[in-house]
Amino acid sequence: MPDIFIILGDRNTRKSATIRALTGAFQKGLYQVATRGGNIDIFVQISSLQESRISPQDFISEVSQNHYQSVLVSLWISNGNGQPNGHTYIQDFLHVGWNIREIVILGVNNLPTNLPQNTPTPTFILHSRTLPANQIASQIRGLWQWL
Repeated sequence: MPDIFIILGDRNTRKSATIRALTGAFQKGLYQVATRGGNIDIFVQISSLQESRISPQDFISEVSQNHYQSVLVSLWISNGNGQPNGHTYIQDFLHVGWNIREIVILGVNNLPTNLPQNTPTPTFILHSRTLPANQIASQIRGLWQWL
């Protein structure tokens, strides 16, 4: 089952810019990221799944069909574009046995609902709207042991 790294936040909280700064990715795809434990190949979904109108089931299918072992994805906290909220995506990921490794929440200091059981304690970066993306990415790299 894949390891999932999640950037969670609502619109305009710098999720996509942060993912680009973290990975060097310019579009959705498979990239290599250096970590303290060695390099990993990671599937990067830059825009939030809701913004891209990708349902939890469709994303799960895409990751499963391609046998991705590590995934970096962004999600809106709220629902939108006919897609559910981030909590629902996380529940669905857990339901199929995915390992949620890390969660960073941008732009807020709490969530409307508690995250599901078996998720890591999230890190909140409250002022993400006013921080440079590379500064946010630098904080995340330290937390996630990425280089």
